[in-house]
Amino acid sequence: MKSRRAPLALALALVLMLALAGAGSAAAATTSPAEVVGQNAPQLVPHSKLPGAGAFEGPVYKVAVDGIEIGYRQFGHGPDLVMVAGDTAPMSLWMPYLLRPLAQSFRVTIFDNRGVGYTTDDLARPITVPLMARDTGELIEALGLVKPTLVGWSMGGEVGLTLAEQEPSMLGALVTTGGDAGSSHTVPPPPGLVRKLANPKTGDSVFLELLFPPTAAGGAATARFVHGYESIPQEKVSPLTLKRQEAAEESFLRYTGTWRGLPGITTPTLLTNGALDPGVPPVNARRMHARIPGSALSIYVGAAHGMLFQDAERFAGQIASFSARAR
Repeated sequence: MKSRRAPLALALALVLMLALAGAGSAAAATTSPAEVVGQNAPQLVPHSKLPGAGAFEGPVYKVAVDGIEIGYRQFGHGPDLVMVAGDTAPMSLWMPYLLRPLAQSFRVTIFDNRGVGYTTDDLARPITVPLMARDTGELIEALGLVKPTLVGWSMGGEVGLTLAEQEPSMLGALVTTGGDAGSSHTVPPPPGLVRKLANPKTGDSVFLELLFPPTAAGGAATARFVHGYESIPQEKVSPLTLKRQEAAEESFLRYTGTWRGLPGITTPTLLTNGALDPGVPPVNARRMHARIPGSALSIYVGAAHGMLFQDAERFAGQIASFSARAR
């Protein structure tokens, strides 16, 4: 990758990225944002439509939520799907080859977490996972989404679990990949990894080695990911946001609220993880599965933290089938 890399956001504070999708064409959102929010109408961001592979995602809109403005894109047709990226991952890191198949089954909403890309921040408030869960819930309400499926990758999985625990009736289904529930019950990433990944001087090879295993399949997935990454203009993430979200991830590793609340989650939940994930070991998904009533578990053999990119078509299909069963 080139030096213009935006930081990637891994789940347990692994700074990585989420995905866009690939196959076929997807149309823009069928509902005008101004029609779903009344007086708090989203504002179009001029000249924000992506070129080339990302053009189907449409332009960015911004809407006022929880004291900040959240930048988001909507595209596709069908029931609503909200995708939550890892901590410092901008929505530009969702690879088109994942988003395209999803857009064939859902109206997809992707957005930037606070302080990232098109979304503003409030420096008077520390960033925490519960705060980002609140942001996500208020975005869902502002856009008038009813019982959406939420897909959270890495820290986005933590956000999804926390939201499902805090707002039991908001989501229609929850899918996490490479996420955890914090507390001493979580097997943490290797010592120093969170700080290393939040360092803008860290080389791209470190991120790619966490995403994909050193196998033939991992090599092919790496090449596909790099090509997709370089085909999309990447949003900026400031050093200050890197530090603030690093602190949020470190704090979540000590936070006990989400872990304690897992048995009370009533949202149909699918927990996924790469079997070879060095940053978020699959034992965390298994432990959450044992605590969330009726949850499903899927471990991807031969994949690491980037399993959703390595097996993009399979993952997109699994989301669609699980969401359909939940409805």
